[in-house]
Amino acid sequence: MGTERMGRSFLLGIALGIVIGIYAAPMLGRPSIGLSEVSQVLSTLGTGSEDVPDKATWPTGDRAKSELFRISKWDITKHGDGSTVSVKRCISIHENTLACELVAHLGWIEGEKLVESIFEGGPDGWNMVAAKNR
Repeated sequence: MGTERMGRSFLLGIALGIVIGIYAAPMLGRPSIGLSEVSQVLSTLGTGSEDVPDKATWPTGDRAKSELFRISKWDITKHGDGSTVSVKRCISIHENTLACELVAHLGWIEGEKLVESIFEGGPDGWNMVAAKNR
């Protein structure tokens, strides 16, 4: 229980840091950034930050695999058949944005790798926008 809670908190912290960076970056180019702009960014992040969405709405393992290969610039035609990716858990960090923990079994690497990722929902499904090997 303690390890799972720490893992969820860590994943949430990473996800919130990425989202804050995405939302704050455009504001940094302005001549001055004030407290009102920062609080505006933080208030948009407060909606649903600890919601655990229904597992049926998570990205599928196949989608996570194709997105991981795409974002990592790996050749899926060369290494895809011997590789699998499963979505272990996801939390909602913003509207149409999920932070997910993935377990990857890559054909050219022995054992499993844990990957933290951020997915954004779009018209064509879940698109991975960030990933980090853990």
